[in-house]
Amino acid sequence: MSFFTNLRADRLVTEIRSSNDANSAATQKAIARLKDVGPGAIESVFAALPEADKAATMAFVEVLAGLVSQKTLPVFMRGLVEGSPRVISGISWALTTSRNYPPHLLLEALSIPGISKPTVLEVIAAQKSRFGVRELLAAAYAQEPNEKAALFRLIGEIADQSAIPELVGRLQGKDPIARVHIINTLARFNSPEVQNALQGLLKDPNKLIRGAVLSAMQRMNGPIDIERVSALLRDPEIDVLNRAIDVVIKANHPETMRYLIEVLKDENENARRAAVEVLNEIGNAKSVKYLLEALKDSDWWVRSRAADALGKIGGPKVIDAVLQLVRDKDEDIRRAAIEILNQTKDERAVESLIQATRDADWWVSERAVDALAEIGSKRALPRLMEMLHTPANGKAMPIVVRALGKLGDSRLVDTLLPLVARPEREIRIEAIQALSRVADESRAEQVRNELQAQVSCPDQTISRMAAAAMNELENRLAGVTPLAGTSGAALAATQAGVRPPQPVPPEAAKTMLIADQGVTQAAKQAEAAKLDIQTLKSGDVIEGRYKYIDRIGRGAFGTVLLMEDTVVDERLILKFLNPNVSQDEEVMKRFVHELRYSRKITHKNVIRIYDFLYIQGSYAISMEYFPSHTLGSEVVNEKPVELKRAMGFAMDICTGMTVAHQLGIVHRDLKPANVLINQDGLLKIVDFGVAAAQREGDTQLTKTGYVIGSPKYMAPEQILGKKVDERADIYALGVMLYEMVTGVPPYTRGDHMSVMYQHVQGKARPPQEVNPSLPPGLAELVMRAMAVDKTKRFQSMEELRVALERFRN
Repeated sequence: MSFFTNLRADRLVTEIRSSNDANSAATQKAIARLKDVGPGAIESVFAALPEADKAATMAFVEVLAGLVSQKTLPVFMRGLVEGSPRVISGISWALTTSRNYPPHLLLEALSIPGISKPTVLEVIAAQKSRFGVRELLAAAYAQEPNEKAALFRLIGEIADQSAIPELVGRLQGKDPIARVHIINTLARFNSPEVQNALQGLLKDPNKLIRGAVLSAMQRMNGPIDIERVSALLRDPEIDVLNRAIDVVIKANHPETMRYLIEVLKDENENARRAAVEVLNEIGNAKSVKYLLEALKDSDWWVRSRAADALGKIGGPKVIDAVLQLVRDKDEDIRRAAIEILNQTKDERAVESLIQATRDADWWVSERAVDALAEIGSKRALPRLMEMLHTPANGKAMPIVVRALGKLGDSRLVDTLLPLVARPEREIRIEAIQALSRVADESRAEQVRNELQAQVSCPDQTISRMAAAAMNELENRLAGVTPLAGTSGAALAATQAGVRPPQPVPPEAAKTMLIADQGVTQAAKQAEAAKLDIQTLKSGDVIEGRYKYIDRIGRGAFGTVLLMEDTVVDERLILKFLNPNVSQDEEVMKRFVHELRYSRKITHKNVIRIYDFLYIQGSYAISMEYFPSHTLGSEVVNEKPVELKRAMGFAMDICTGMTVAHQLGIVHRDLKPANVLINQDGLLKIVDFGVAAAQREGDTQLTKTGYVIGSPKYMAPEQILGKKVDERADIYALGVMLYEMVTGVPPYTRGDHMSVMYQHVQGKARPPQEVNPSLPPGLAELVMRAMAVDKTKRFQSMEELRVALERFRN
């Protein structure tokens, strides 16, 4: 700029600044003359802007707008880099009002170092009509997130139908942020082309893309691919899953229920929640029934998880639908409906449940009683009393008595007291427990006297249950909350009373360790003199050889009796198989097959099995008698076992199981109740009679469908019905280790099905959180033994034993 030009510009700027009237002829003439000065006036105006008043500022902006051109634009850009805020503001106004420059230069300006990008973006927005979608897209990809977002907002504002092909073509790009912006822009258009393009991205590996597509679909109208959207109800990303719920609900597609089936069966709790939330909005009795019918043939744990989700998360629509299904003609549907209602504890279900107690299906009837007990409504009392006095199914009486106890009405004392004297053991036990729950202060003394009388009962289980009930009654009346699991511990102690010396194998009776053909033939032969072990009295002699001494206990597979072999004058155990087991030919073949291998185990840490006998129409396993207590009784009041002692027990189990595994025998029911310890600390593992001899070709042994194992200690693969090997026993020992070093099992919440599901999930609380005093490394060892993935566990009992060794000292 020449000296004279600069001088002239400065004089005109001063004239404009000093004017009191911006609209006066003199001022307007000065503005026109300043514009005539040309580009040389720009710097003078920039210098004047910081001190100019409002009127002068407007005049200067008018001058700058008149001086904008492609040639002068670099000067303006430099002002956006170096100028003060007022200068930058003035430049922005000038560039916004002028169209005397190519718009693409604004996009290029975004790359100038130090430039005020927000100002440039404001100008671009004001000039947006001068840009094309493709031009803005090309510029947007090169920008930082903030600038990119601003340009994509402009693209969204200017895009029309003609831009759809360009936008769709960029949906598969590499920049996920850009793709999200494009998806949001395309959501404005409801054309089939856009719908198909967006829904094609529902399987995109990037969660941002899946979420953006679902958000777009929520804003759009038109048909949706319900199969693809429903699949996202199982998405691992909660945000994506929640958006999928909204889309499915909004669509209310007629095929929705078809695709909810797999979601409701999913192992993931969030997926099942998603399915139920959809049902809460669009479900009805027909749709819920459709789902339950589809689930009928699924594995029990799948049905259980689904019922649990429907019951706990189901809203009014789901519950109303289930209440209708309680009266369905299909027995399986009624059963499923009752299971769901067992989870709801919804007062609305009371009347339907009362009606369900009259169901011809005993299972529906009994579970309806359970559900009424959980709800706790006194409206159920008349029906329960009716069932008690006129039982259609005698086996249901213990369940009815238990329900009456849970309702906690003191008026029931007179009804329950006579039941304590019933001959049926189960009814007596439930009546004893119920009395401890319903008696109030006015009847407490009478109930105490009755319970005290039962403490003297020769049946140890009745005796201990009565003692526990008295304790519970006293605590309740005193306002004391008893420790959880007290009654369970008492019951476990009852089952632990094995008091047995050394034995010699019996030589008489009829052995069943014969060929399969012989087993089949023997199983089909019914002998006239059928043995009823329930009627045996002390001193009774069976087969002229085995003298009955005591009944030790009863489990899922059989009843354990302490006998004396009068031929050799030694004691032994006879475990008589329960009828439901012994009457199944396939099960009998399995027992014979397994026992052929099991009795080969001769080791100090394993109870010796002698024979499998057929005695007067009953089957029994004869085995070593070992005076002892169970490992379960070592864990008292939820306190950890002394570390050295716990490690010794675990290592002895490893040693005994190593011998069994070397013979190809997997226990499959390893638990504290099957580990016996005598007063000298000698440990023996028992009940290999129900183990599976895992040898090649033996997979058919599980085809009968019997589940072998205890829920608290069962390996995930065993729960899921997969092939079981030695590592299932390692898992069980891991659970036992957890219990010994913390005082509590890792999974106990809920019923058996819930516990099994927790094993499959594998989310146990770390042992060091339960017992912070554990030595470093022990918690990790326990969790490794309990790994859900069996390939991540110790691969042999010997490997685990060696790992335990360092914690013993």
